[in-house]
Amino acid sequence: MRPNSPEPRGSVTVVVLAAGKGVRMNSRIPKVLHPVAGRPMLLWAMAAARALEPERTLVVTNPAQDGVQAALNGEGQTVAQREQLGTGHALAQVSAAHRTSGPVVVLYADAPLLRPETLKHLVAEHRKANASVTLLTASLDDPTGYGRIVRSRNDAFRDIVEEKDASDEQKQIREVNSGVYVFNGQLLWPALQKLENKNRAGEYYLTDIVRLIKGKLQTVPVHDSDEILGINDRRQLAQAERVMRQRILDGLMTNGVTITDPNSTFIDADVSIGQDTVIHPFTTITGQSVIGEDCVIGPMTQLRDSAVGHGCRIERSHLEKTKVASNVMIGPFSRLRPGTELADGVHVGTHTEIKNSRIGPASSVPHFSYLGDAVVGANVNIGAGSITANWDGYEKNMTEIGDGAYISCDTIFVAPVRIGSDATTAADTVITKDVPAGSLAIGRPEIKIVEGYTARRRKKKQVTRP
Repeated sequence: MRPNSPEPRGSVTVVVLAAGKGVRMNSRIPKVLHPVAGRPMLLWAMAAARALEPERTLVVTNPAQDGVQAALNGEGQTVAQREQLGTGHALAQVSAAHRTSGPVVVLYADAPLLRPETLKHLVAEHRKANASVTLLTASLDDPTGYGRIVRSRNDAFRDIVEEKDASDEQKQIREVNSGVYVFNGQLLWPALQKLENKNRAGEYYLTDIVRLIKGKLQTVPVHDSDEILGINDRRQLAQAERVMRQRILDGLMTNGVTITDPNSTFIDADVSIGQDTVIHPFTTITGQSVIGEDCVIGPMTQLRDSAVGHGCRIERSHLEKTKVASNVMIGPFSRLRPGTELADGVHVGTHTEIKNSRIGPASSVPHFSYLGDAVVGANVNIGAGSITANWDGYEKNMTEIGDGAYISCDTIFVAPVRIGSDATTAADTVITKDVPAGSLAIGRPEIKIVEGYTARRRKKKQVTRP
């Protein structure tokens, strides 16, 4: 679309400012990539922007910061700010080709708590008032670090004063600028050319645009002041984490999930949990995990990027990149590593580890076993202490166990090896070759009995005693 062509009333341009150095984070990771509830701060801002269904979303980035472009994954269009000379300078980097006359929404990538509905309300109020500038404000008990909203005696907006430039009297003002604006694009871009950096920081402030743009300026207060929290250090990052996780838990509980102790439960933003599932304390569910209905998860369980069906029970266990069907029991104290798939009705007991293996319907791995790179059929019982010796020092090898096989305690499968359906292994057997269907494999050595051994041993000890 050409810059001077008329735009539809609904056309919105969003500019996300994401080029800050984040010095106080004391981190090699760009500030905007630090996660809040499992999602980088930058992507929270992008999610809020999507709610406006914008014509375009521009992200102002620092080319020297690695990983930002990858995190965007093709969403939005990046604009380079090679020198960090202030927020006004950042916005001025938007090229003429993108300087449209419609509403321009400006927000920060390090303010992850801004709700999409708040942004939609802000734009709606801007349009309703036909304003030149509309800015989001908040009242804070501790306004330290924020630009203050200065008003006249009749309560009309007069100015924004950054804390660095504020007088002692102005620093007592509790109403602050959130840094979220809606500008009339036709007025914004010419005003940017007039910005000056005559302040203590020597920076081009976006707040000064408000003074330069003529016309109606209005403020819209946010009811939840947490929404404007900007992240500058690790303490504020932890504060945002607490707020966001509580929002996530509140949403889940509203939708029918029981969380017995929200204070000790940690669930990421992109997790999905079905109705009537119960989450017990000290449980962490992260990444893209999906949990079905009527499950009981925890206590003390970790799920990462795993899918769990309906009616499952998982207690004191760790699952990573695992697929679990319905009516499965896991734990306590078991670990399911990436590539594990459990079919309907599987039982995995205590102190069991499974890696890159498929366990068939109604099979059981009750306790103290390791299955790696295995394919186990339906209705198989794996006895305690059984393991697949899948690594030969050079590569991983597969173990296949057919339907209905009965694996006795302490069976060792030296892979690659195949156990036929309905086969049985004797306890303490080492399987080094394929076992045909319906067969019994016995690999234990013949037992030798030495009669009278205990009496002779005791007598010898008495003789040698001083």
